[in-house]
Amino acid sequence: MKSSSFHHGSTASVSLPGFIIFFINLPIHNLVSAQFTVIGPSQPATAIVGEDIVLSCHLSPPMSAENMEVRWFRSHYSYLVHHYRDGKDQTENQMPEYTGRTEFLKVDIRNGSVALRLHNIRPTDEGRY
Repeated sequence: MKSSSFHHGSTASVSLPGFIIFFINLPIHNLVSAQFTVIGPSQPATAIVGEDIVLSCHLSPPMSAENMEVRWFRSHYSYLVHHYRDGKDQTENQMPEYTGRTEFLKVDIRNGSVALRLHNIRPTDEGRY
């Protein structure tokens, strides 16, 4: 069994041959604006290579994010995973390794959901978003 160490002391084990299981760590930062807070999950999300995962995130209090700018990025602001602005997805500055693999979920955007679906998980997707 292989054990790896990740952020905040959490660990993940790889024990199934042919499958790599890892955590995607969404920090519990509450990014405060003048009128709302952005809230992510309190626990890391677990994903399997080759499958999809939804990275959940929402605004509190609930409000529409349709006319907001939403940026999903890696550990640094310039590592752009997905960008939503002016009511549509903006792909021109997206990191090449995420091209065609991200989907900003707009189904509940009017209620403050700013979730991102990441398709076809790769080992390099591991980390903080």
